[in-house]
Amino acid sequence: MNCPANLHLGVRRVFSLEAAIERWLAARHNFIEEPTDENRHEYNGTLNDLGAAWKNRNPEVADTPGAFELFRCGHIAPE
Repeated sequence: MNCPANLHLGVRRVFSLEAAIERWLAARHNFIEEPTDENRHEYNGTLNDLGAAWKNRNPEVADTPGAFELFRCGHIAPE
C-alpha cells in the first residue's frame, strides 16, 4: 500500500483548558492591537480550540449556555 508523504487527516490537537485560554487571550490581544485578516483567522482558530478544550474537560456542561462564563467567574470549581 502506497501512502502519500504528507497525509493530513484533519485532526486538531486538543489543548488543556489553561493552555487554550492562554492562546486565546494572546490571539485576542493581537487582534485588538492589529485587526488584520490573519489575526482574525488566528483569533477564530484559538476560539474554536478553547471550545474544544472546554468540551473535552467538562462534557456534562459543554452544552449549557453560560457554563464557561460561570467557570471563569469561579462559580464552577475546576478539577
